[in-house]
Amino acid sequence: MDSIFSGEGRSIGEFLRDRWVDMGDGLGLPTSMTGPVTDQVRDLLRPWADIPVGRSCPFPSYVAGDGFPAEMSVKWSRGRPELRILFEALGASTPITAAANRAAAAELTGRLASEPLVDLGRYARVADVFAPDAGPAAPAPVWHSLAWRPGHPPAFKIYFGLYTMALQKRFTVVTEAMERLGMGAAWADAAEGVARGTLADGAERELEFFALDLDSGPKARAKVYYRNHTSSVAVVQQMASLARTHDPARALSAFRTLLGTDPEAAGDAPLTCLAFRSDATRADESTTYFRVSSFTGSDAEAAGRIGALMAHEGLDPQRHHALVQAVAPKPPSRIRGLQELVSYRSRGHEGDVSVYFRFPLYPPLTAPSGRPTRQSRRILQEVESA
Repeated sequence: MDSIFSGEGRSIGEFLRDRWVDMGDGLGLPTSMTGPVTDQVRDLLRPWADIPVGRSCPFPSYVAGDGFPAEMSVKWSRGRPELRILFEALGASTPITAAANRAAAAELTGRLASEPLVDLGRYARVADVFAPDAGPAAPAPVWHSLAWRPGHPPAFKIYFGLYTMALQKRFTVVTEAMERLGMGAAWADAAEGVARGTLADGAERELEFFALDLDSGPKARAKVYYRNHTSSVAVVQQMASLARTHDPARALSAFRTLLGTDPEAAGDAPLTCLAFRSDATRADESTTYFRVSSFTGSDAEAAGRIGALMAHEGLDPQRHHALVQAVAPKPPSRIRGLQELVSYRSRGHEGDVSVYFRFPLYPPLTAPSGRPTRQSRRILQEVESA
């Protein structure tokens, strides 16, 4: 994707604060409601928020295709929006290194312990599995997210990037983490289903992330993310159907509404997230992520597709259109890549839709599929081994 934003003369923190404000405005939320959370987002990004945006990314983060270390998203569920930011904390010193980023992430995780809804107990049980001394593999990069539903305090998640590890090592560390969390049986069931699907259709399913809700409530999840190296709707349906609450018929209807009727129309490298809870013997929920920028020609077309999906789910598509107009720096018909991912999760007789916004500032480091280009793979390997 080409750069569509300019951050010249601004810090990363200032740039992200402006985008968060734009998102709140686009959702029609009053400043009196969004202000305290806007301040909290700014505090979470310190001290690295003062790093200038510059003309090239200060660190090639895997969060976005141009290396920018953050994205924002809105989840629509039962007509209510949830506003979220996902980011990789950066080391504040120059040059920025992967080790400095992990130290910044550890410091931030400690700070989150004081938040009303945060409990670090489950994190403490698995953190060393992904730590530098866990084996010969490169340490897992760590990301955080804040999710805010108006009228409620923010909730937080932590993500461990497995993409620096050999494929077998990824499976080994996730298995160890799930065993420690008491979810080993459910994970074994899901892993067997993934292997069965791969054997049947030959499409690679790449284990890429492990995540935890940072709370201890009964609904707290461990989540495992796969990148499906195919554009087959049948493959993403098979993956989603590994979850207990997935409704195949409802989901297929939703997929067709977004994608069209071509059986090979799922776009580049769709993702599957399987969510696990401690009281379940199999994956409890699944979410499918489609790279909408890979099968639309502009953000206007993407907004139209997303609006149709929202209407399918009984959600007001005009609310999404208003959001896009508030966030887009240019007419949506003239840009592509602001709306990067669209996710769908079916939960029995209801579903939810999430839209993930990227803010391209720099030349792209990844291919359209979201995979790093040859040059950026070399850069990522260098920074992750630092």
